[in-house]
Amino acid sequence: MTKEQFLSGTPFTVGFMTYKGASTFYYSKEPGCICKQSRSSIDERVVIDEYECTASKIGRTGFTGFTFVMKKKVVVSYKFEDLVEYQTQEA
Repeated sequence: MTKEQFLSGTPFTVGFMTYKGASTFYYSKEPGCICKQSRSSIDERVVIDEYECTASKIGRTGFTGFTFVMKKKVVVSYKFEDLVEYQTQEA
């Protein structure tokens, strides 16, 4: 995935999808966060769209995000090259 695709909100996975209906993610520019899309295992439509983490830094080659889990700050960093653009899987 490219930085431009990421910034435009293209859905992606971290690595390749392992099963039909696996969750996907996308960058939402307005609040500046990564959102998680829980998908149906039947037809892969988005069933739940929810906040995953805040994108604290978007650089030239990747992004850093954070969220809180049980009062602990969790920080993640990914390179754009490790993100895979979402494509509907064939049945």
